Parts: sequence; C-alpha cells; structure tokens
Amino acid sequence: MDPTMYFAAMKGSMEDGDFSVVDHLAREEENGYQVTPKGNTILHVAALFGQRAFVGEVLKISPALLCYKNKKNETALHIAANVGQSEVVRELLSIQGQETVLVRMKDDIGDTAMHKAVRSGHIDIVRILVKLLLDPEHDFPANKAEETPLYLAAESGFHDALIEILNVCKEPTHVAGPSKRTPLHAAVIQEHTECAMALWQWNKPLCEESDIWGWNSLHYAVKQGLTELVSDMLGWKKSLAYLPAGSESDWTTAFHIAASEGDALMIYELLNHCLDCWDMVNSNGQNALHVAILKGHNETLLNVLSLESIICDSLVDEADNEGNTPLHLLAASGNRVPQMILDHPSAKKMAFNKQNQTPLDIALSSTWTIKKEKLVGDLCSINGRLGQRDFKVKRKTETIGNIRQMRKEDDQDKAKRDKTEIEKIMKAAQIQVVVATLLMTVTFAAGFTLPGGLYNDDSPNKGMAILLRKTAFRAFVISDVLAFAFSAGAIFIYFFMADCDVDEDEECKRDWFKVLRSYYYIAGILQLLAMGAVVIAFVTGMYATLANSLALAISVCVIGCVSFLMYFWIIIWV
Repeated sequence: MDPTMYFAAMKGSMEDGDFSVVDHLAREEENGYQVTPKGNTILHVAALFGQRAFVGEVLKISPALLCYKNKKNETALHIAANVGQSEVVRELLSIQGQETVLVRMKDDIGDTAMHKAVRSGHIDIVRILVKLLLDPEHDFPANKAEETPLYLAAESGFHDALIEILNVCKEPTHVAGPSKRTPLHAAVIQEHTECAMALWQWNKPLCEESDIWGWNSLHYAVKQGLTELVSDMLGWKKSLAYLPAGSESDWTTAFHIAASEGDALMIYELLNHCLDCWDMVNSNGQNALHVAILKGHNETLLNVLSLESIICDSLVDEADNEGNTPLHLLAASGNRVPQMILDHPSAKKMAFNKQNQTPLDIALSSTWTIKKEKLVGDLCSINGRLGQRDFKVKRKTETIGNIRQMRKEDDQDKAKRDKTEIEKIMKAAQIQVVVATLLMTVTFAAGFTLPGGLYNDDSPNKGMAILLRKTAFRAFVISDVLAFAFSAGAIFIYFFMADCDVDEDEECKRDWFKVLRSYYYIAGILQLLAMGAVVIAFVTGMYATLANSLALAISVCVIGCVSFLMYFWIIIWV
C-alpha cells in the first residue's frame, strides 16, 4: 500500500495536499485495491485506528470494500470488533441490506465479529451486534475450534456479554463446544460462579450433559468446590448425584470426587441432599474411603463420617475389586493409620487381598523408612499379622533380613542428611558471628559517646550525661544495653558452637546435631533482638538530641522504626 494512502487512512484524512483518496479509490476499482502485507485495504486500516468518518466516506465511494477480506479472511468489521472500535462498527453496520450478511461472515478460524468482540471483552460492541442477531441457530455459530460466542463468554467469565446473548436466545439451546463441553461446563471449570448460575437458570438440563470424558457439570462443580451451585442442582434433581463420571470401564461418582478433593463442605452438601450416596463404589469397586486414602484426604472424610457410625463401619472394612480394604491402601501409602481406624472394631487387620497379602505384608514389602516403621508399629499395635500363606520359614527370614537392611540404609541416609545440615549451620554461623560482633562493638562505643555529651565544669554533675533527665535519653541507654547484652549472648553461643566436636560415633553425632540446631536458632533470635534494640537506641538517641525541633525528631523516629518493621515484614512474607 502506498505510504501516503496508509497515513491518510490512519489519520482519517481524505485529502492531503495533492493527494486525494477519492481519486485513488476511483482508479483502484478498475485496477485492484492496494493492500498491506496482511491483505488489509484502506477500510481495514481506518477501522483499526477508529476513523469512523473516514470509513463512511470510503464506503460511499467504494461499497464493495465493506465485505472485502484480508489474507486471514477478516472484514473491516472483524478488525473493528477485535480492537473495540464501537463507532466504526456502527458505521459499518449502517449500510442497509448488508448488516446481516456482514455479521455472519467468518474468518479463517471460523470467527464472526461476535466471536472477536466477546473474546476481546468489548461489551459495547456485543450489544450492538446482538440487536442484529435474532436467529440463535445461525447467528451464534461455532468456529473451527467448536467455540460459540456463548461458550467464549462463559469460559472467560464475561458475564455481561453472556447475559446479552442469553436474552436473545429465547429457546434454551446450545451447540457443544470443545471436547463436547457445554457453556455450563466451561463456566464451572473456570469457577465463574455468576456465569454458571445464569446458564443453569436459563437451561437447567445443561447440567446433565456429559463431555467426551463422561463428566457433567455437577461433577466439575463438585471438584471445583462450588457448593452453592451443587446445592441448587441437587435441589432441582437429586438423581444427578448418582450419575457416574467417566467411561463405561473407568468411572467414579460425585461423592468419590468430593472425597478425593478432601472437601468437607461438599461432602456435607452431598449427604444433605442424598444421604445414601456414600454407599456407591467406583469402577474399581472402591468406596469413598479408598479414594480419600489414595489422595491423602482420609482424615477429612473420617471426621465428616464420624457422626454416622454405621456409615463409617461399612466403609472401613469394604474391599475393592482387588480385595484391598482401606487398611491395605493405608499400608501401601506409608501414611500413619488414623486413630479412628486403629480403634475401629470393623477394621479387618487380617483381611487378605487377591495377592494373599494382609496390610502388614504390604507395609513390610516396600522400602523401609522412619515413616514406614511407625506405620508397622501402628499395625502391630492393633494385632496386625503377617499372612504367611507362602513358605513360612522363608517369609520370616526374608522379613527379618529386609527390616535390618532397610533400617541400616535408612540410618546411613539420615547420617548424610545430618552432616550436610551441620555444615550449612556452621557456615551460616561464621557469617552471623561477624554481624553480632559489629553490633556489640557499635553498642559498646555508643555507651561511652553518649548523645548530648557530658558535663565538663566543676559542678557536682561533672562527668554526668547532660540529657540524663530526658525520657528519650533513658530509653536510649536501656535499649543500648539490651542490644549489647543480646549481641554478646549470640557471640557466646557461636563460640560454643565452634567448639562442638561432632566427629564422634553416630549416636552422639545425632545428639550434637539437635544441640547445634537449637543453639543456632537461639543465637538467631538474640541477634534479631539486638538489631531491634539498636534501631530503638538510634531513634531515641536522635530524638533526645533533636527535642527542640519536634517535627524533625518525630520524623527520624518514624522513618527508623517503620523501615525496620518493613524489612522484618518482607523477610517473614518472602
């Protein structure tokens, strides 16, 4: 495109000296339009920069430009809707007889102007276009990605645009979006509660539609923790709670989803509407407690169900398709067994799965750790036993040998970790002792160079501090002494740490590690207290010497205290 023409379209100028847009357009109708590298005509450029008057004049001369498409098959309306040029959109749609055709035109990816406006968040343009779109089936089509304007509004949480579109769509209908998801799916997954509620009120059966993975909107609402929406859906149709989520060979239920998320409020909500939904199992024959244990949320579920002992009794001893009870899964996970299960009479300590394993067998079959040792102790405390359905002597020998070997390996790993941690502490202590020494030196010097000076005359007060009677000076002295004492205490601890002999046997080394860590924490606290006391000493000393200029004295105190608190807050926050 000629630079002069491009500049004219960008600035909205029909004439510039010897240049005339009218003359150029007259010649171009015969010889072809000038375009940019993207195929944009002068109308596209004017629409991009919001030159409404220029657009109107160009269309009077060359009406054919209205439907002209660039290399992406975008009209000027697509461009204006995408960048939010509402005045240009009005001008383009003012051509009688062409507005319906124009708003239905699609670009390369199947987007109409409405798609562009919704995706870019331009509500004023959405309202302009909605007035022309009276046929929902044809005026709100899906693009090549199967996204309708309604779906885009729901997914992005564009509530105002969604309401405008729903007001036009009098009949509850929808076109399946990506992955066969409805707009309600999209709103729920993105946790746009207002949009989800509006869509559900508009077309309640939408919540029964499943995507390609077999999940409906209720399943996603349960997973996302949208309690209010779930309550409304189940209030409308309780049977939704019993619909499976997934395929014919791999499915779960809404209650299992809530249990896997550890969402106590959602579990309460589901039980409130459908008290027996806890009794369902998934495609693997697992109940909600099985699933909660696999996801590490068993404590949450047990706390909720503890109010209903009968429910808890049924869940604790139920086996899945592989014969595993919740106790088997706990043993496999390596987590501690909750006290509620330890004390529960229905927990089958000697239950065998299809591999002839008891919970204790499973616990002993994996790598030995401190965590696993506690788990085995829990199982033994409730009379858990080895299954011993294979060769008895072999089992006993292997078990004892494995335990000893795993304990040895675990002790070696722990010794390495302790050694690394000791090295880190000692390196940090070397830096901290320098800081503590500086603090001690500064506070020592401040104690003999007091602010305000000393009396030098022959009066009885000779050698005494001049500002002794001022409260701020007394605060300075006390905070200075505290800073000196705290920093001296920190240095003493660091010296003691440097003298610690950690090259002893393993048992003593572990004890020294605990001692060093405790001393390091204590020294760190003393050092922080010393730093705080130094700040207080500084601001009170300045205040005592600047008392005659109250505004300046207060400013110094505020700046000093606030800066220290701000740094401290940043350290904690980070």
